[in-house]
Amino acid sequence: MKKILLIGTGSIAERHLKNIIKLDRSADISVYSRDERRAKNFSKKFKKKINIEKKSIRKKYFTHIIIASRTSSHNKHLKLLSKNGKNIYCEKPLPWDNDIKILKNKSFLKINNFKIKIGYQIRFNPAIKYLVKELLKKENKKIFLVKILCGQNLKDWRKNSDYKKLYSAGKKNYGAVYWELSHEIDLLNHLLGKITTVYSEHKNTENLKIKVHDLSNTILNFKNKKISCSISLEMISPILYRKLIVVTTSNFYEIDLVNNTVLKKNKIRSKYLKFKSDRNKMFKEYMKNFLSNKKYSKNFPFANLRDGLNTSEVINAMIKSNKTNKLVRL
Repeated sequence: MKKILLIGTGSIAERHLKNIIKLDRSADISVYSRDERRAKNFSKKFKKKINIEKKSIRKKYFTHIIIASRTSSHNKHLKLLSKNGKNIYCEKPLPWDNDIKILKNKSFLKINNFKIKIGYQIRFNPAIKYLVKELLKKENKKIFLVKILCGQNLKDWRKNSDYKKLYSAGKKNYGAVYWELSHEIDLLNHLLGKITTVYSEHKNTENLKIKVHDLSNTILNFKNKKISCSISLEMISPILYRKLIVVTTSNFYEIDLVNNTVLKKNKIRSKYLKFKSDRNKMFKEYMKNFLSNKKYSKNFPFANLRDGLNTSEVINAMIKSNKTNKLVRL
């Protein structure tokens, strides 16, 4: 029987727990939160017995651990619980704090790199899966341009909440526009490999009347690749958009990650594909493979600990580049 520990009681923790119950109703599930009363209220949402764990979780054994707590606690839990579970899933991003030095340690990485899976589900988007197969074709051997464009008005993120109190508005640590880019940065790492240089500019447009940056533009370079790559994100757009453009010497691709569509064009023909829009399917697929202890493969290309660390390193470089107005080498 699977013995699962879920850390956290927010909306993402609720999504994971709903999927786990659908995938394996016989699993022994425990929930932990710093606020025990919050954990008890959370457990009552489900038609299944959920155990409430107290401060002794460090000493207990679990077959699977899911870390879905606040971002600032991710590294602390990874450091403390890496010996407790055979398999660990951690939500993104990994904060750039003192604990990250331990996670980056060679011996820690050697033991835990593939045991720890980071929650970058966008790798499992059907449009991205299609693009990955396309880029393996001989005709697309030479990629020379990649652009990622993302935007949505922060006021529209949570309809029933004060947007100024949202995480991304800087109400807590690791808010601001650049931390919202972690999915896209991991996607670039997945498609093109390790990022080697970063030049970034962030702005506070003052449109939202928040203290953090709400607009970001970044230029990235990759090891041994002559590719022009840029990524932008803003939190003031009147519409939601999330697009990836890839241009090779043979083909042009435009991927719409909101509507799950792919447009492929070249001199001869144009092809348009639309995939089913089921966002939870990516989460459920990831969780199914995680609970099954699946290893990394073409069918399950999860983001490992090193990938998570690389993404946070790039975000930290973006912040540094903006402050110094200089190119940062990684």
